[in-house]
Amino acid sequence: MSHAFTTLVALVRPLVLPLLAGHCLLIATSCGNPRSNPDGPPSGNNPPANTQENPRPPERVLLQPAYRRDAKFRTTRTLRVEELTETERYLTESIEITLTRVLAVDERGRLMAIQRSFEQSLTRLTRGWGSPEEGPGELHGSTLELRRRQGGVVAEVIAGNASIGRTTFVLDGFESALLPIDPVAQGARWSLEGDQLSGLNRFIEALGFRIEKNSLKCALARVTADSAEVEIVWQVSGDLKGRTAVLDLSGSLVFDRGAKLVRELVITGGRRGGQNSQQIEIRVTRRHVDGWLDLDG
Repeated sequence: MSHAFTTLVALVRPLVLPLLAGHCLLIATSCGNPRSNPDGPPSGNNPPANTQENPRPPERVLLQPAYRRDAKFRTTRTLRVEELTETERYLTESIEITLTRVLAVDERGRLMAIQRSFEQSLTRLTRGWGSPEEGPGELHGSTLELRRRQGGVVAEVIAGNASIGRTTFVLDGFESALLPIDPVAQGARWSLEGDQLSGLNRFIEALGFRIEKNSLKCALARVTADSAEVEIVWQVSGDLKGRTAVLDLSGSLVFDRGAKLVRELVITGGRRGGQNSQQIEIRVTRRHVDGWLDLDG
């Protein structure tokens, strides 16, 4: 590995490491009661009035993950940050692929204990438009056992040489924390602010951004028999390297109603105005698998 790459890794490591183990540092726990009281359908999108004496209320669906013991699912997370200055281009890409086996759940199907294998964890760094160089993440090739204990999670390395130290782990993805706790109908809206976004805030703070205002708005845009799609609009304002800055991001989340898990999350956007352009993309995909060799195509 070249000296230049080692130096570049040292410069971007404070940005990348909080992102690499997506379900380690980025994940929030439950976002609190505000998610359980979404507003009604927005004006202009209400369904046609029902002329019957007893109109049927719109279907309300539960958008909370639920698992069964011994189930297996594979999660792929890709994170991309591209920055263009007047004279240079920097591109940081990280990818993490994990296979999770469910060891225990509670009566509602929430995860209580899992075994998680980090099949791939690496970072690619590109300066300018040349060929990227890459290096493995600290959890690459390791397997952890995670168990819920008194409001927290206890982690144990059962394979590999990972040094987890004081790393904070949770069992489910940070994307699940964006979902409402109670059932909602198509058109429902809900908001998350401040500490309710602690998982995603870690990602923004890793960019050197000091958050002053933070608001994420969600709307249940579409519901079918198989899935539900949530639209996301996220705005963060604050200080970036001594200058006022605003990040505008948007995206969508797809909840698989049959599998009862978040199947896909995509969030993209960047900094508004300023001399430097910075574009961010977060992408998560997840699916149940039959076994360890049931690989993604």
